[in-house]
Amino acid sequence: MLEKRFIESIEFAELHEDNFNTFSNGYALLIQVIGAELDTVFKEFCGFNTADRKNIADYAQYILNNTPDIKNQKINVQEYDIEIQPFMNWDINQPAKSLQWWEAFTDIKHDRYERLKQAKQKNVLNILGALYLIEMMYLKKITDGTDELDVFDEGSNLFALKNWTSKAIPLSQAFAVLGDMIADENNTVSKKFDA
Repeated sequence: MLEKRFIESIEFAELHEDNFNTFSNGYALLIQVIGAELDTVFKEFCGFNTADRKNIADYAQYILNNTPDIKNQKINVQEYDIEIQPFMNWDINQPAKSLQWWEAFTDIKHDRYERLKQAKQKNVLNILGALYLIEMMYLKKITDGTDELDVFDEGSNLFALKNWTSKAIPLSQAFAVLGDMIADENNTVSKKFDA
């Protein structure tokens, strides 16, 4: 749902590096709701009780000590020539300040009108990408050592993780591969009859 809302915003401000500093109240609302969801998923991923009062420093401590590769994970923005690394600069000593999009989330949450310029396209893209990545990592974590698949039933229409391995491919990709195989087989059969 959050990804869909962001994609809808592209109709008004094309997703492009030239528009990364475009800011709006709509982006502010997206950053707030995505940040709140990310906060919940962080707690789940880290194994914290969702009722506990945890913050970005707690999440950084757990995640950077247990999955340091998160900083290197690249995300391709499909259909756009954009690649992001939402956690690239994450520093355990400055966990909030080192993530521009997280700092924007907390600033907007506490003082939206004075900090509206932080509600920019680049921050929405990166906080949404961060949520996507953490959800993918969490799914992989909870399916590890099981027969359960580590892909969502419905894939992202916006993001694709670079160098990411899964136990299975999403159903939509399986149908695409199967369709290509059938097409290839039909071409081979028709060539035999043409000969």
